[in-house]
Amino acid sequence: MKKRVVYIFSGLLIAITVFAIWRTPITEYKPKNNEEQALTQLFIKYVSSRNNRDVEQFLSTLRDDCQYMITKDLTVTKDQLSGMLPDLWMQNDDGTVAFGKCMVWECWHENYYETIMLINPKFQISETHADVEFKIVSGLFMDDNYFELIKENNTWLISRFSRPIF
Repeated sequence: MKKRVVYIFSGLLIAITVFAIWRTPITEYKPKNNEEQALTQLFIKYVSSRNNRDVEQFLSTLRDDCQYMITKDLTVTKDQLSGMLPDLWMQNDDGTVAFGKCMVWECWHENYYETIMLINPKFQISETHADVEFKIVSGLFMDDNYFELIKENNTWLISRFSRPIF
């Protein structure tokens, strides 16, 4: 009986570990159709421009009327966000903090991360609207992120970014 409990416990521990570690980065995701392919390319551009601090390319992934969550108490427009970047990405080249507030996924007990990774995408797509959920990974930190997108002139753009607030 004792061995059986140990085997069951070990199996559960292995299953939980595999589940916690399993990650499909957006760069390795295999789209199921053309719309997922277009959205995947948009999010690859989004992450790449964020990680390379390319403000213009980052902003090009957002609609003009985009609502972008910075903290639980602050959601800004694309225009407002453009005035906050690149300082909002927290670290200057010399490693010093550049801005008083950090983006929600970059603050965890004052840990700031230079790069992010979007993993495990979940797509819900209609003709002109899409809801996409990702886990976002920064260093050891992982959190849920939600994107609403609109397709206009055969191009997908982010219209809203948010995350759950507890």
